[in-house]
Amino acid sequence: MDAGNPVQDNYDKNADAYDQFITTPLGTLEQQLFNLSIKDCDGLKVLDLGGGTGLRARDALNAGARVVDVVDISREMMRRGQEYEISLDHLLLGLYDMVIANGIFDHAHNAQELETMWHNAAAYLKPGGRLIANRNNPLSQSAAHGKYGVTFTDFQNFPGGLSFRYRTTTDPPLDFESIALEAYYSGSLEIPGKFFKDFQNVPWEETPVVKAHPEFWRSYLAEPIFYIFTARKPQ
Repeated sequence: MDAGNPVQDNYDKNADAYDQFITTPLGTLEQQLFNLSIKDCDGLKVLDLGGGTGLRARDALNAGARVVDVVDISREMMRRGQEYEISLDHLLLGLYDMVIANGIFDHAHNAQELETMWHNAAAYLKPGGRLIANRNNPLSQSAAHGKYGVTFTDFQNFPGGLSFRYRTTTDPPLDFESIALEAYYSGSLEIPGKFFKDFQNVPWEETPVVKAHPEFWRSYLAEPIFYIFTARKPQ
């Protein structure tokens, strides 16, 4: 790991407060969407790429996973995860039944990096294995005002994408310098379709929080901030 890596430094600075995101409306929605996506996890061997503090790894274990290994660029995120007494500091060799790639594709600076990330996710997965990932929509007006717990500001265009500041309404706030490639946030399957098939968005309408408060979420559903989706590696 490069100690001067700006992505690593960004996550190191936010490590202690990272799990507070779940207290926001968007964090609650993300948690419930993830619960829907991982409910059939009994006995599986799971790899969590960019697993941070181990939140999704613990979800997988609670859903019945046999083994969960976590890899992350941030030492501080991994340190926080180890405080939960889960083995997060090793990576078993071999293939996995499921790969979780929550947030990693949003760090690609160009199409070549994005394709490499998708290749790596597929390389660790057994044929027919399942991927769970997310995709942010940086242009969503639902992230303009903080109603759902985040704001996206300070947009700067670059060839093929844009950079922006991702800030939560938690105390203290999480503050990330983020990037987004149009090749990914547009929902295009040109690159991911080289490695996976059967892409399906997890439906927001099935989450308890949206069912309980449909009016609160109406504007969000018109312009979602992010998607959680599943896909499969071809046999």
